[in-house]
Amino acid sequence: MDYKTVKEQQARSRRRWNFIAFALFCFLPPAGVGVFIANKLDILPNIGGSVDLKKSINELSELKGPVNRPVAEVPEQQKRDNGMPKHGALITAIGAIVTALGVLGAISSGLQMLDTGFSFGGLVAPVISLCIAAAGLAAGIYGRIRKKKAQRFENYLKLIGDKQAVPIHYLADVMGIDYHKVIKDLREMISRGILQPAWLDLKTYRLMMTEYTESQAVEPEEKKEEAISRNDRILRQIRADNDLIADEEVSAKIDRIEDLTRKIFAILEQRPEKEPQLYNFMNYYLPTTLKALESYARLEAQGIETAAIRVAKQKINRALDELADGYEKQLDKLFEDDVVDITADIDVMRKMLHKDGLKEDEILAAVSGKKQ
Repeated sequence: MDYKTVKEQQARSRRRWNFIAFALFCFLPPAGVGVFIANKLDILPNIGGSVDLKKSINELSELKGPVNRPVAEVPEQQKRDNGMPKHGALITAIGAIVTALGVLGAISSGLQMLDTGFSFGGLVAPVISLCIAAAGLAAGIYGRIRKKKAQRFENYLKLIGDKQAVPIHYLADVMGIDYHKVIKDLREMISRGILQPAWLDLKTYRLMMTEYTESQAVEPEEKKEEAISRNDRILRQIRADNDLIADEEVSAKIDRIEDLTRKIFAILEQRPEKEPQLYNFMNYYLPTTLKALESYARLEAQGIETAAIRVAKQKINRALDELADGYEKQLDKLFEDDVVDITADIDVMRKMLHKDGLKEDEILAAVSGKKQ
């Protein structure tokens, strides 16, 4: 099932409501404006059929592997209902009743004023009734928004389940909601205490269902050298993407890439003069690798296996082998100069030994004899 259809269906529904609002505005301007505002607030029901999002979320909430590969045992999650928005349906119903009473009161007052004749004093009752109707309409809109928010929060909880880390883009894709709106919702859920313990890691674009510690969010300026912080960020990103991938074969290849990258960075830290040799590695190979890992994690997080997704994952899988081989060759090249230098030093030493009339075997025998 393609969850992009959720967004497409919602877009079609909004366009239809805008047409209805325009038609109403031509005959009854207040009603047209009200429908237009309600459509902008996204509180109107979908028109023209809808994807069974509730059923889909219930099915996906049972999938654990394709979304996250925990690196440690997941702690017991605490999801509190006391912070959940409640009584949305009740507020909506009360608002509708108050609106209806206000409209009826305004109509009744208007008809009465037609019988008795127009007077400024007679306008008091209709104005009060219209104000009551407006207050009821506002309450109804507020209740509708509150009800939809509670439904979204419940869907988030189902998709998060007992996972240790969940990609934010996964929640946005499945729910058919804008990425930034998902972040806003998750922040509100954390502040309300609905998700505990939890925090947002916007460096790796994940919701972390763990206790937040300072060691998990070390800022680059706290490092002594900018290069070290850069290398640490790259290694953390590789590990974070690997944690989101469930396929064991792909994960093993990423482990190899991470190990080779760490060794290359270790040499670069000890020998900064070798950085020019790593220009292509740092500016092309590493960014390409990170992009490939992020793409694979996004494809796997969809929870579906279409032909296009399968082909894309196979291409990335093959590319990881080539990247790992390239990383290994890059590591070998870093040692080439050292090997050449050591070989040259040994050759010079041998020539000096022969020139001085000394033999390597005699020197080694003399040294071993002294040790004995």
